[in-house]
Amino acid sequence: MKKIIEYLKIDKVQRIIYGIGLVLWIILWIDDLKFITNENFFGIYLWQVIIPALLLFAQLIFNNRILWIAIVGYLGLYSLWIIWNIVESDILIDIQRDYSPRPFWTFEKVQNWIIILTILSLINWLIWKIKPITKIKNVAQHRV
Repeated sequence: MKKIIEYLKIDKVQRIIYGIGLVLWIILWIDDLKFITNENFFGIYLWQVIIPALLLFAQLIFNNRILWIAIVGYLGLYSLWIIWNIVESDILIDIQRDYSPRPFWTFEKVQNWIIILTILSLINWLIWKIKPITKIKNVAQHRV
């Protein structure tokens, strides 16, 4: 595990990860871009696609701590939004039904929740671990 964490601190590796993330983000949304408008039925807004793509692209080029903080903040909010959608659409709506023709805690639903939350956790962990390291200047050179 220590080798992986040390490997993730290398600048080129971080840039490759951001590049892969950008490509995967574009592939994920390329088919749905025609459905994205300012306000649509599905709640997918254009800024939810463009902002992460711009942040990943900028981090791919600059790889600095300020952009990393923005990505971590956006990813945290995005993760909370995903979890809220799981709770709201899958759990709360099913609990409030007047009739119950089938149980809402099916194996497939629980399996999907586990997969989504596992992927989300891995991505959050990975982004947290690839924090850019600022180069420490020699303090002795700066003394007068």
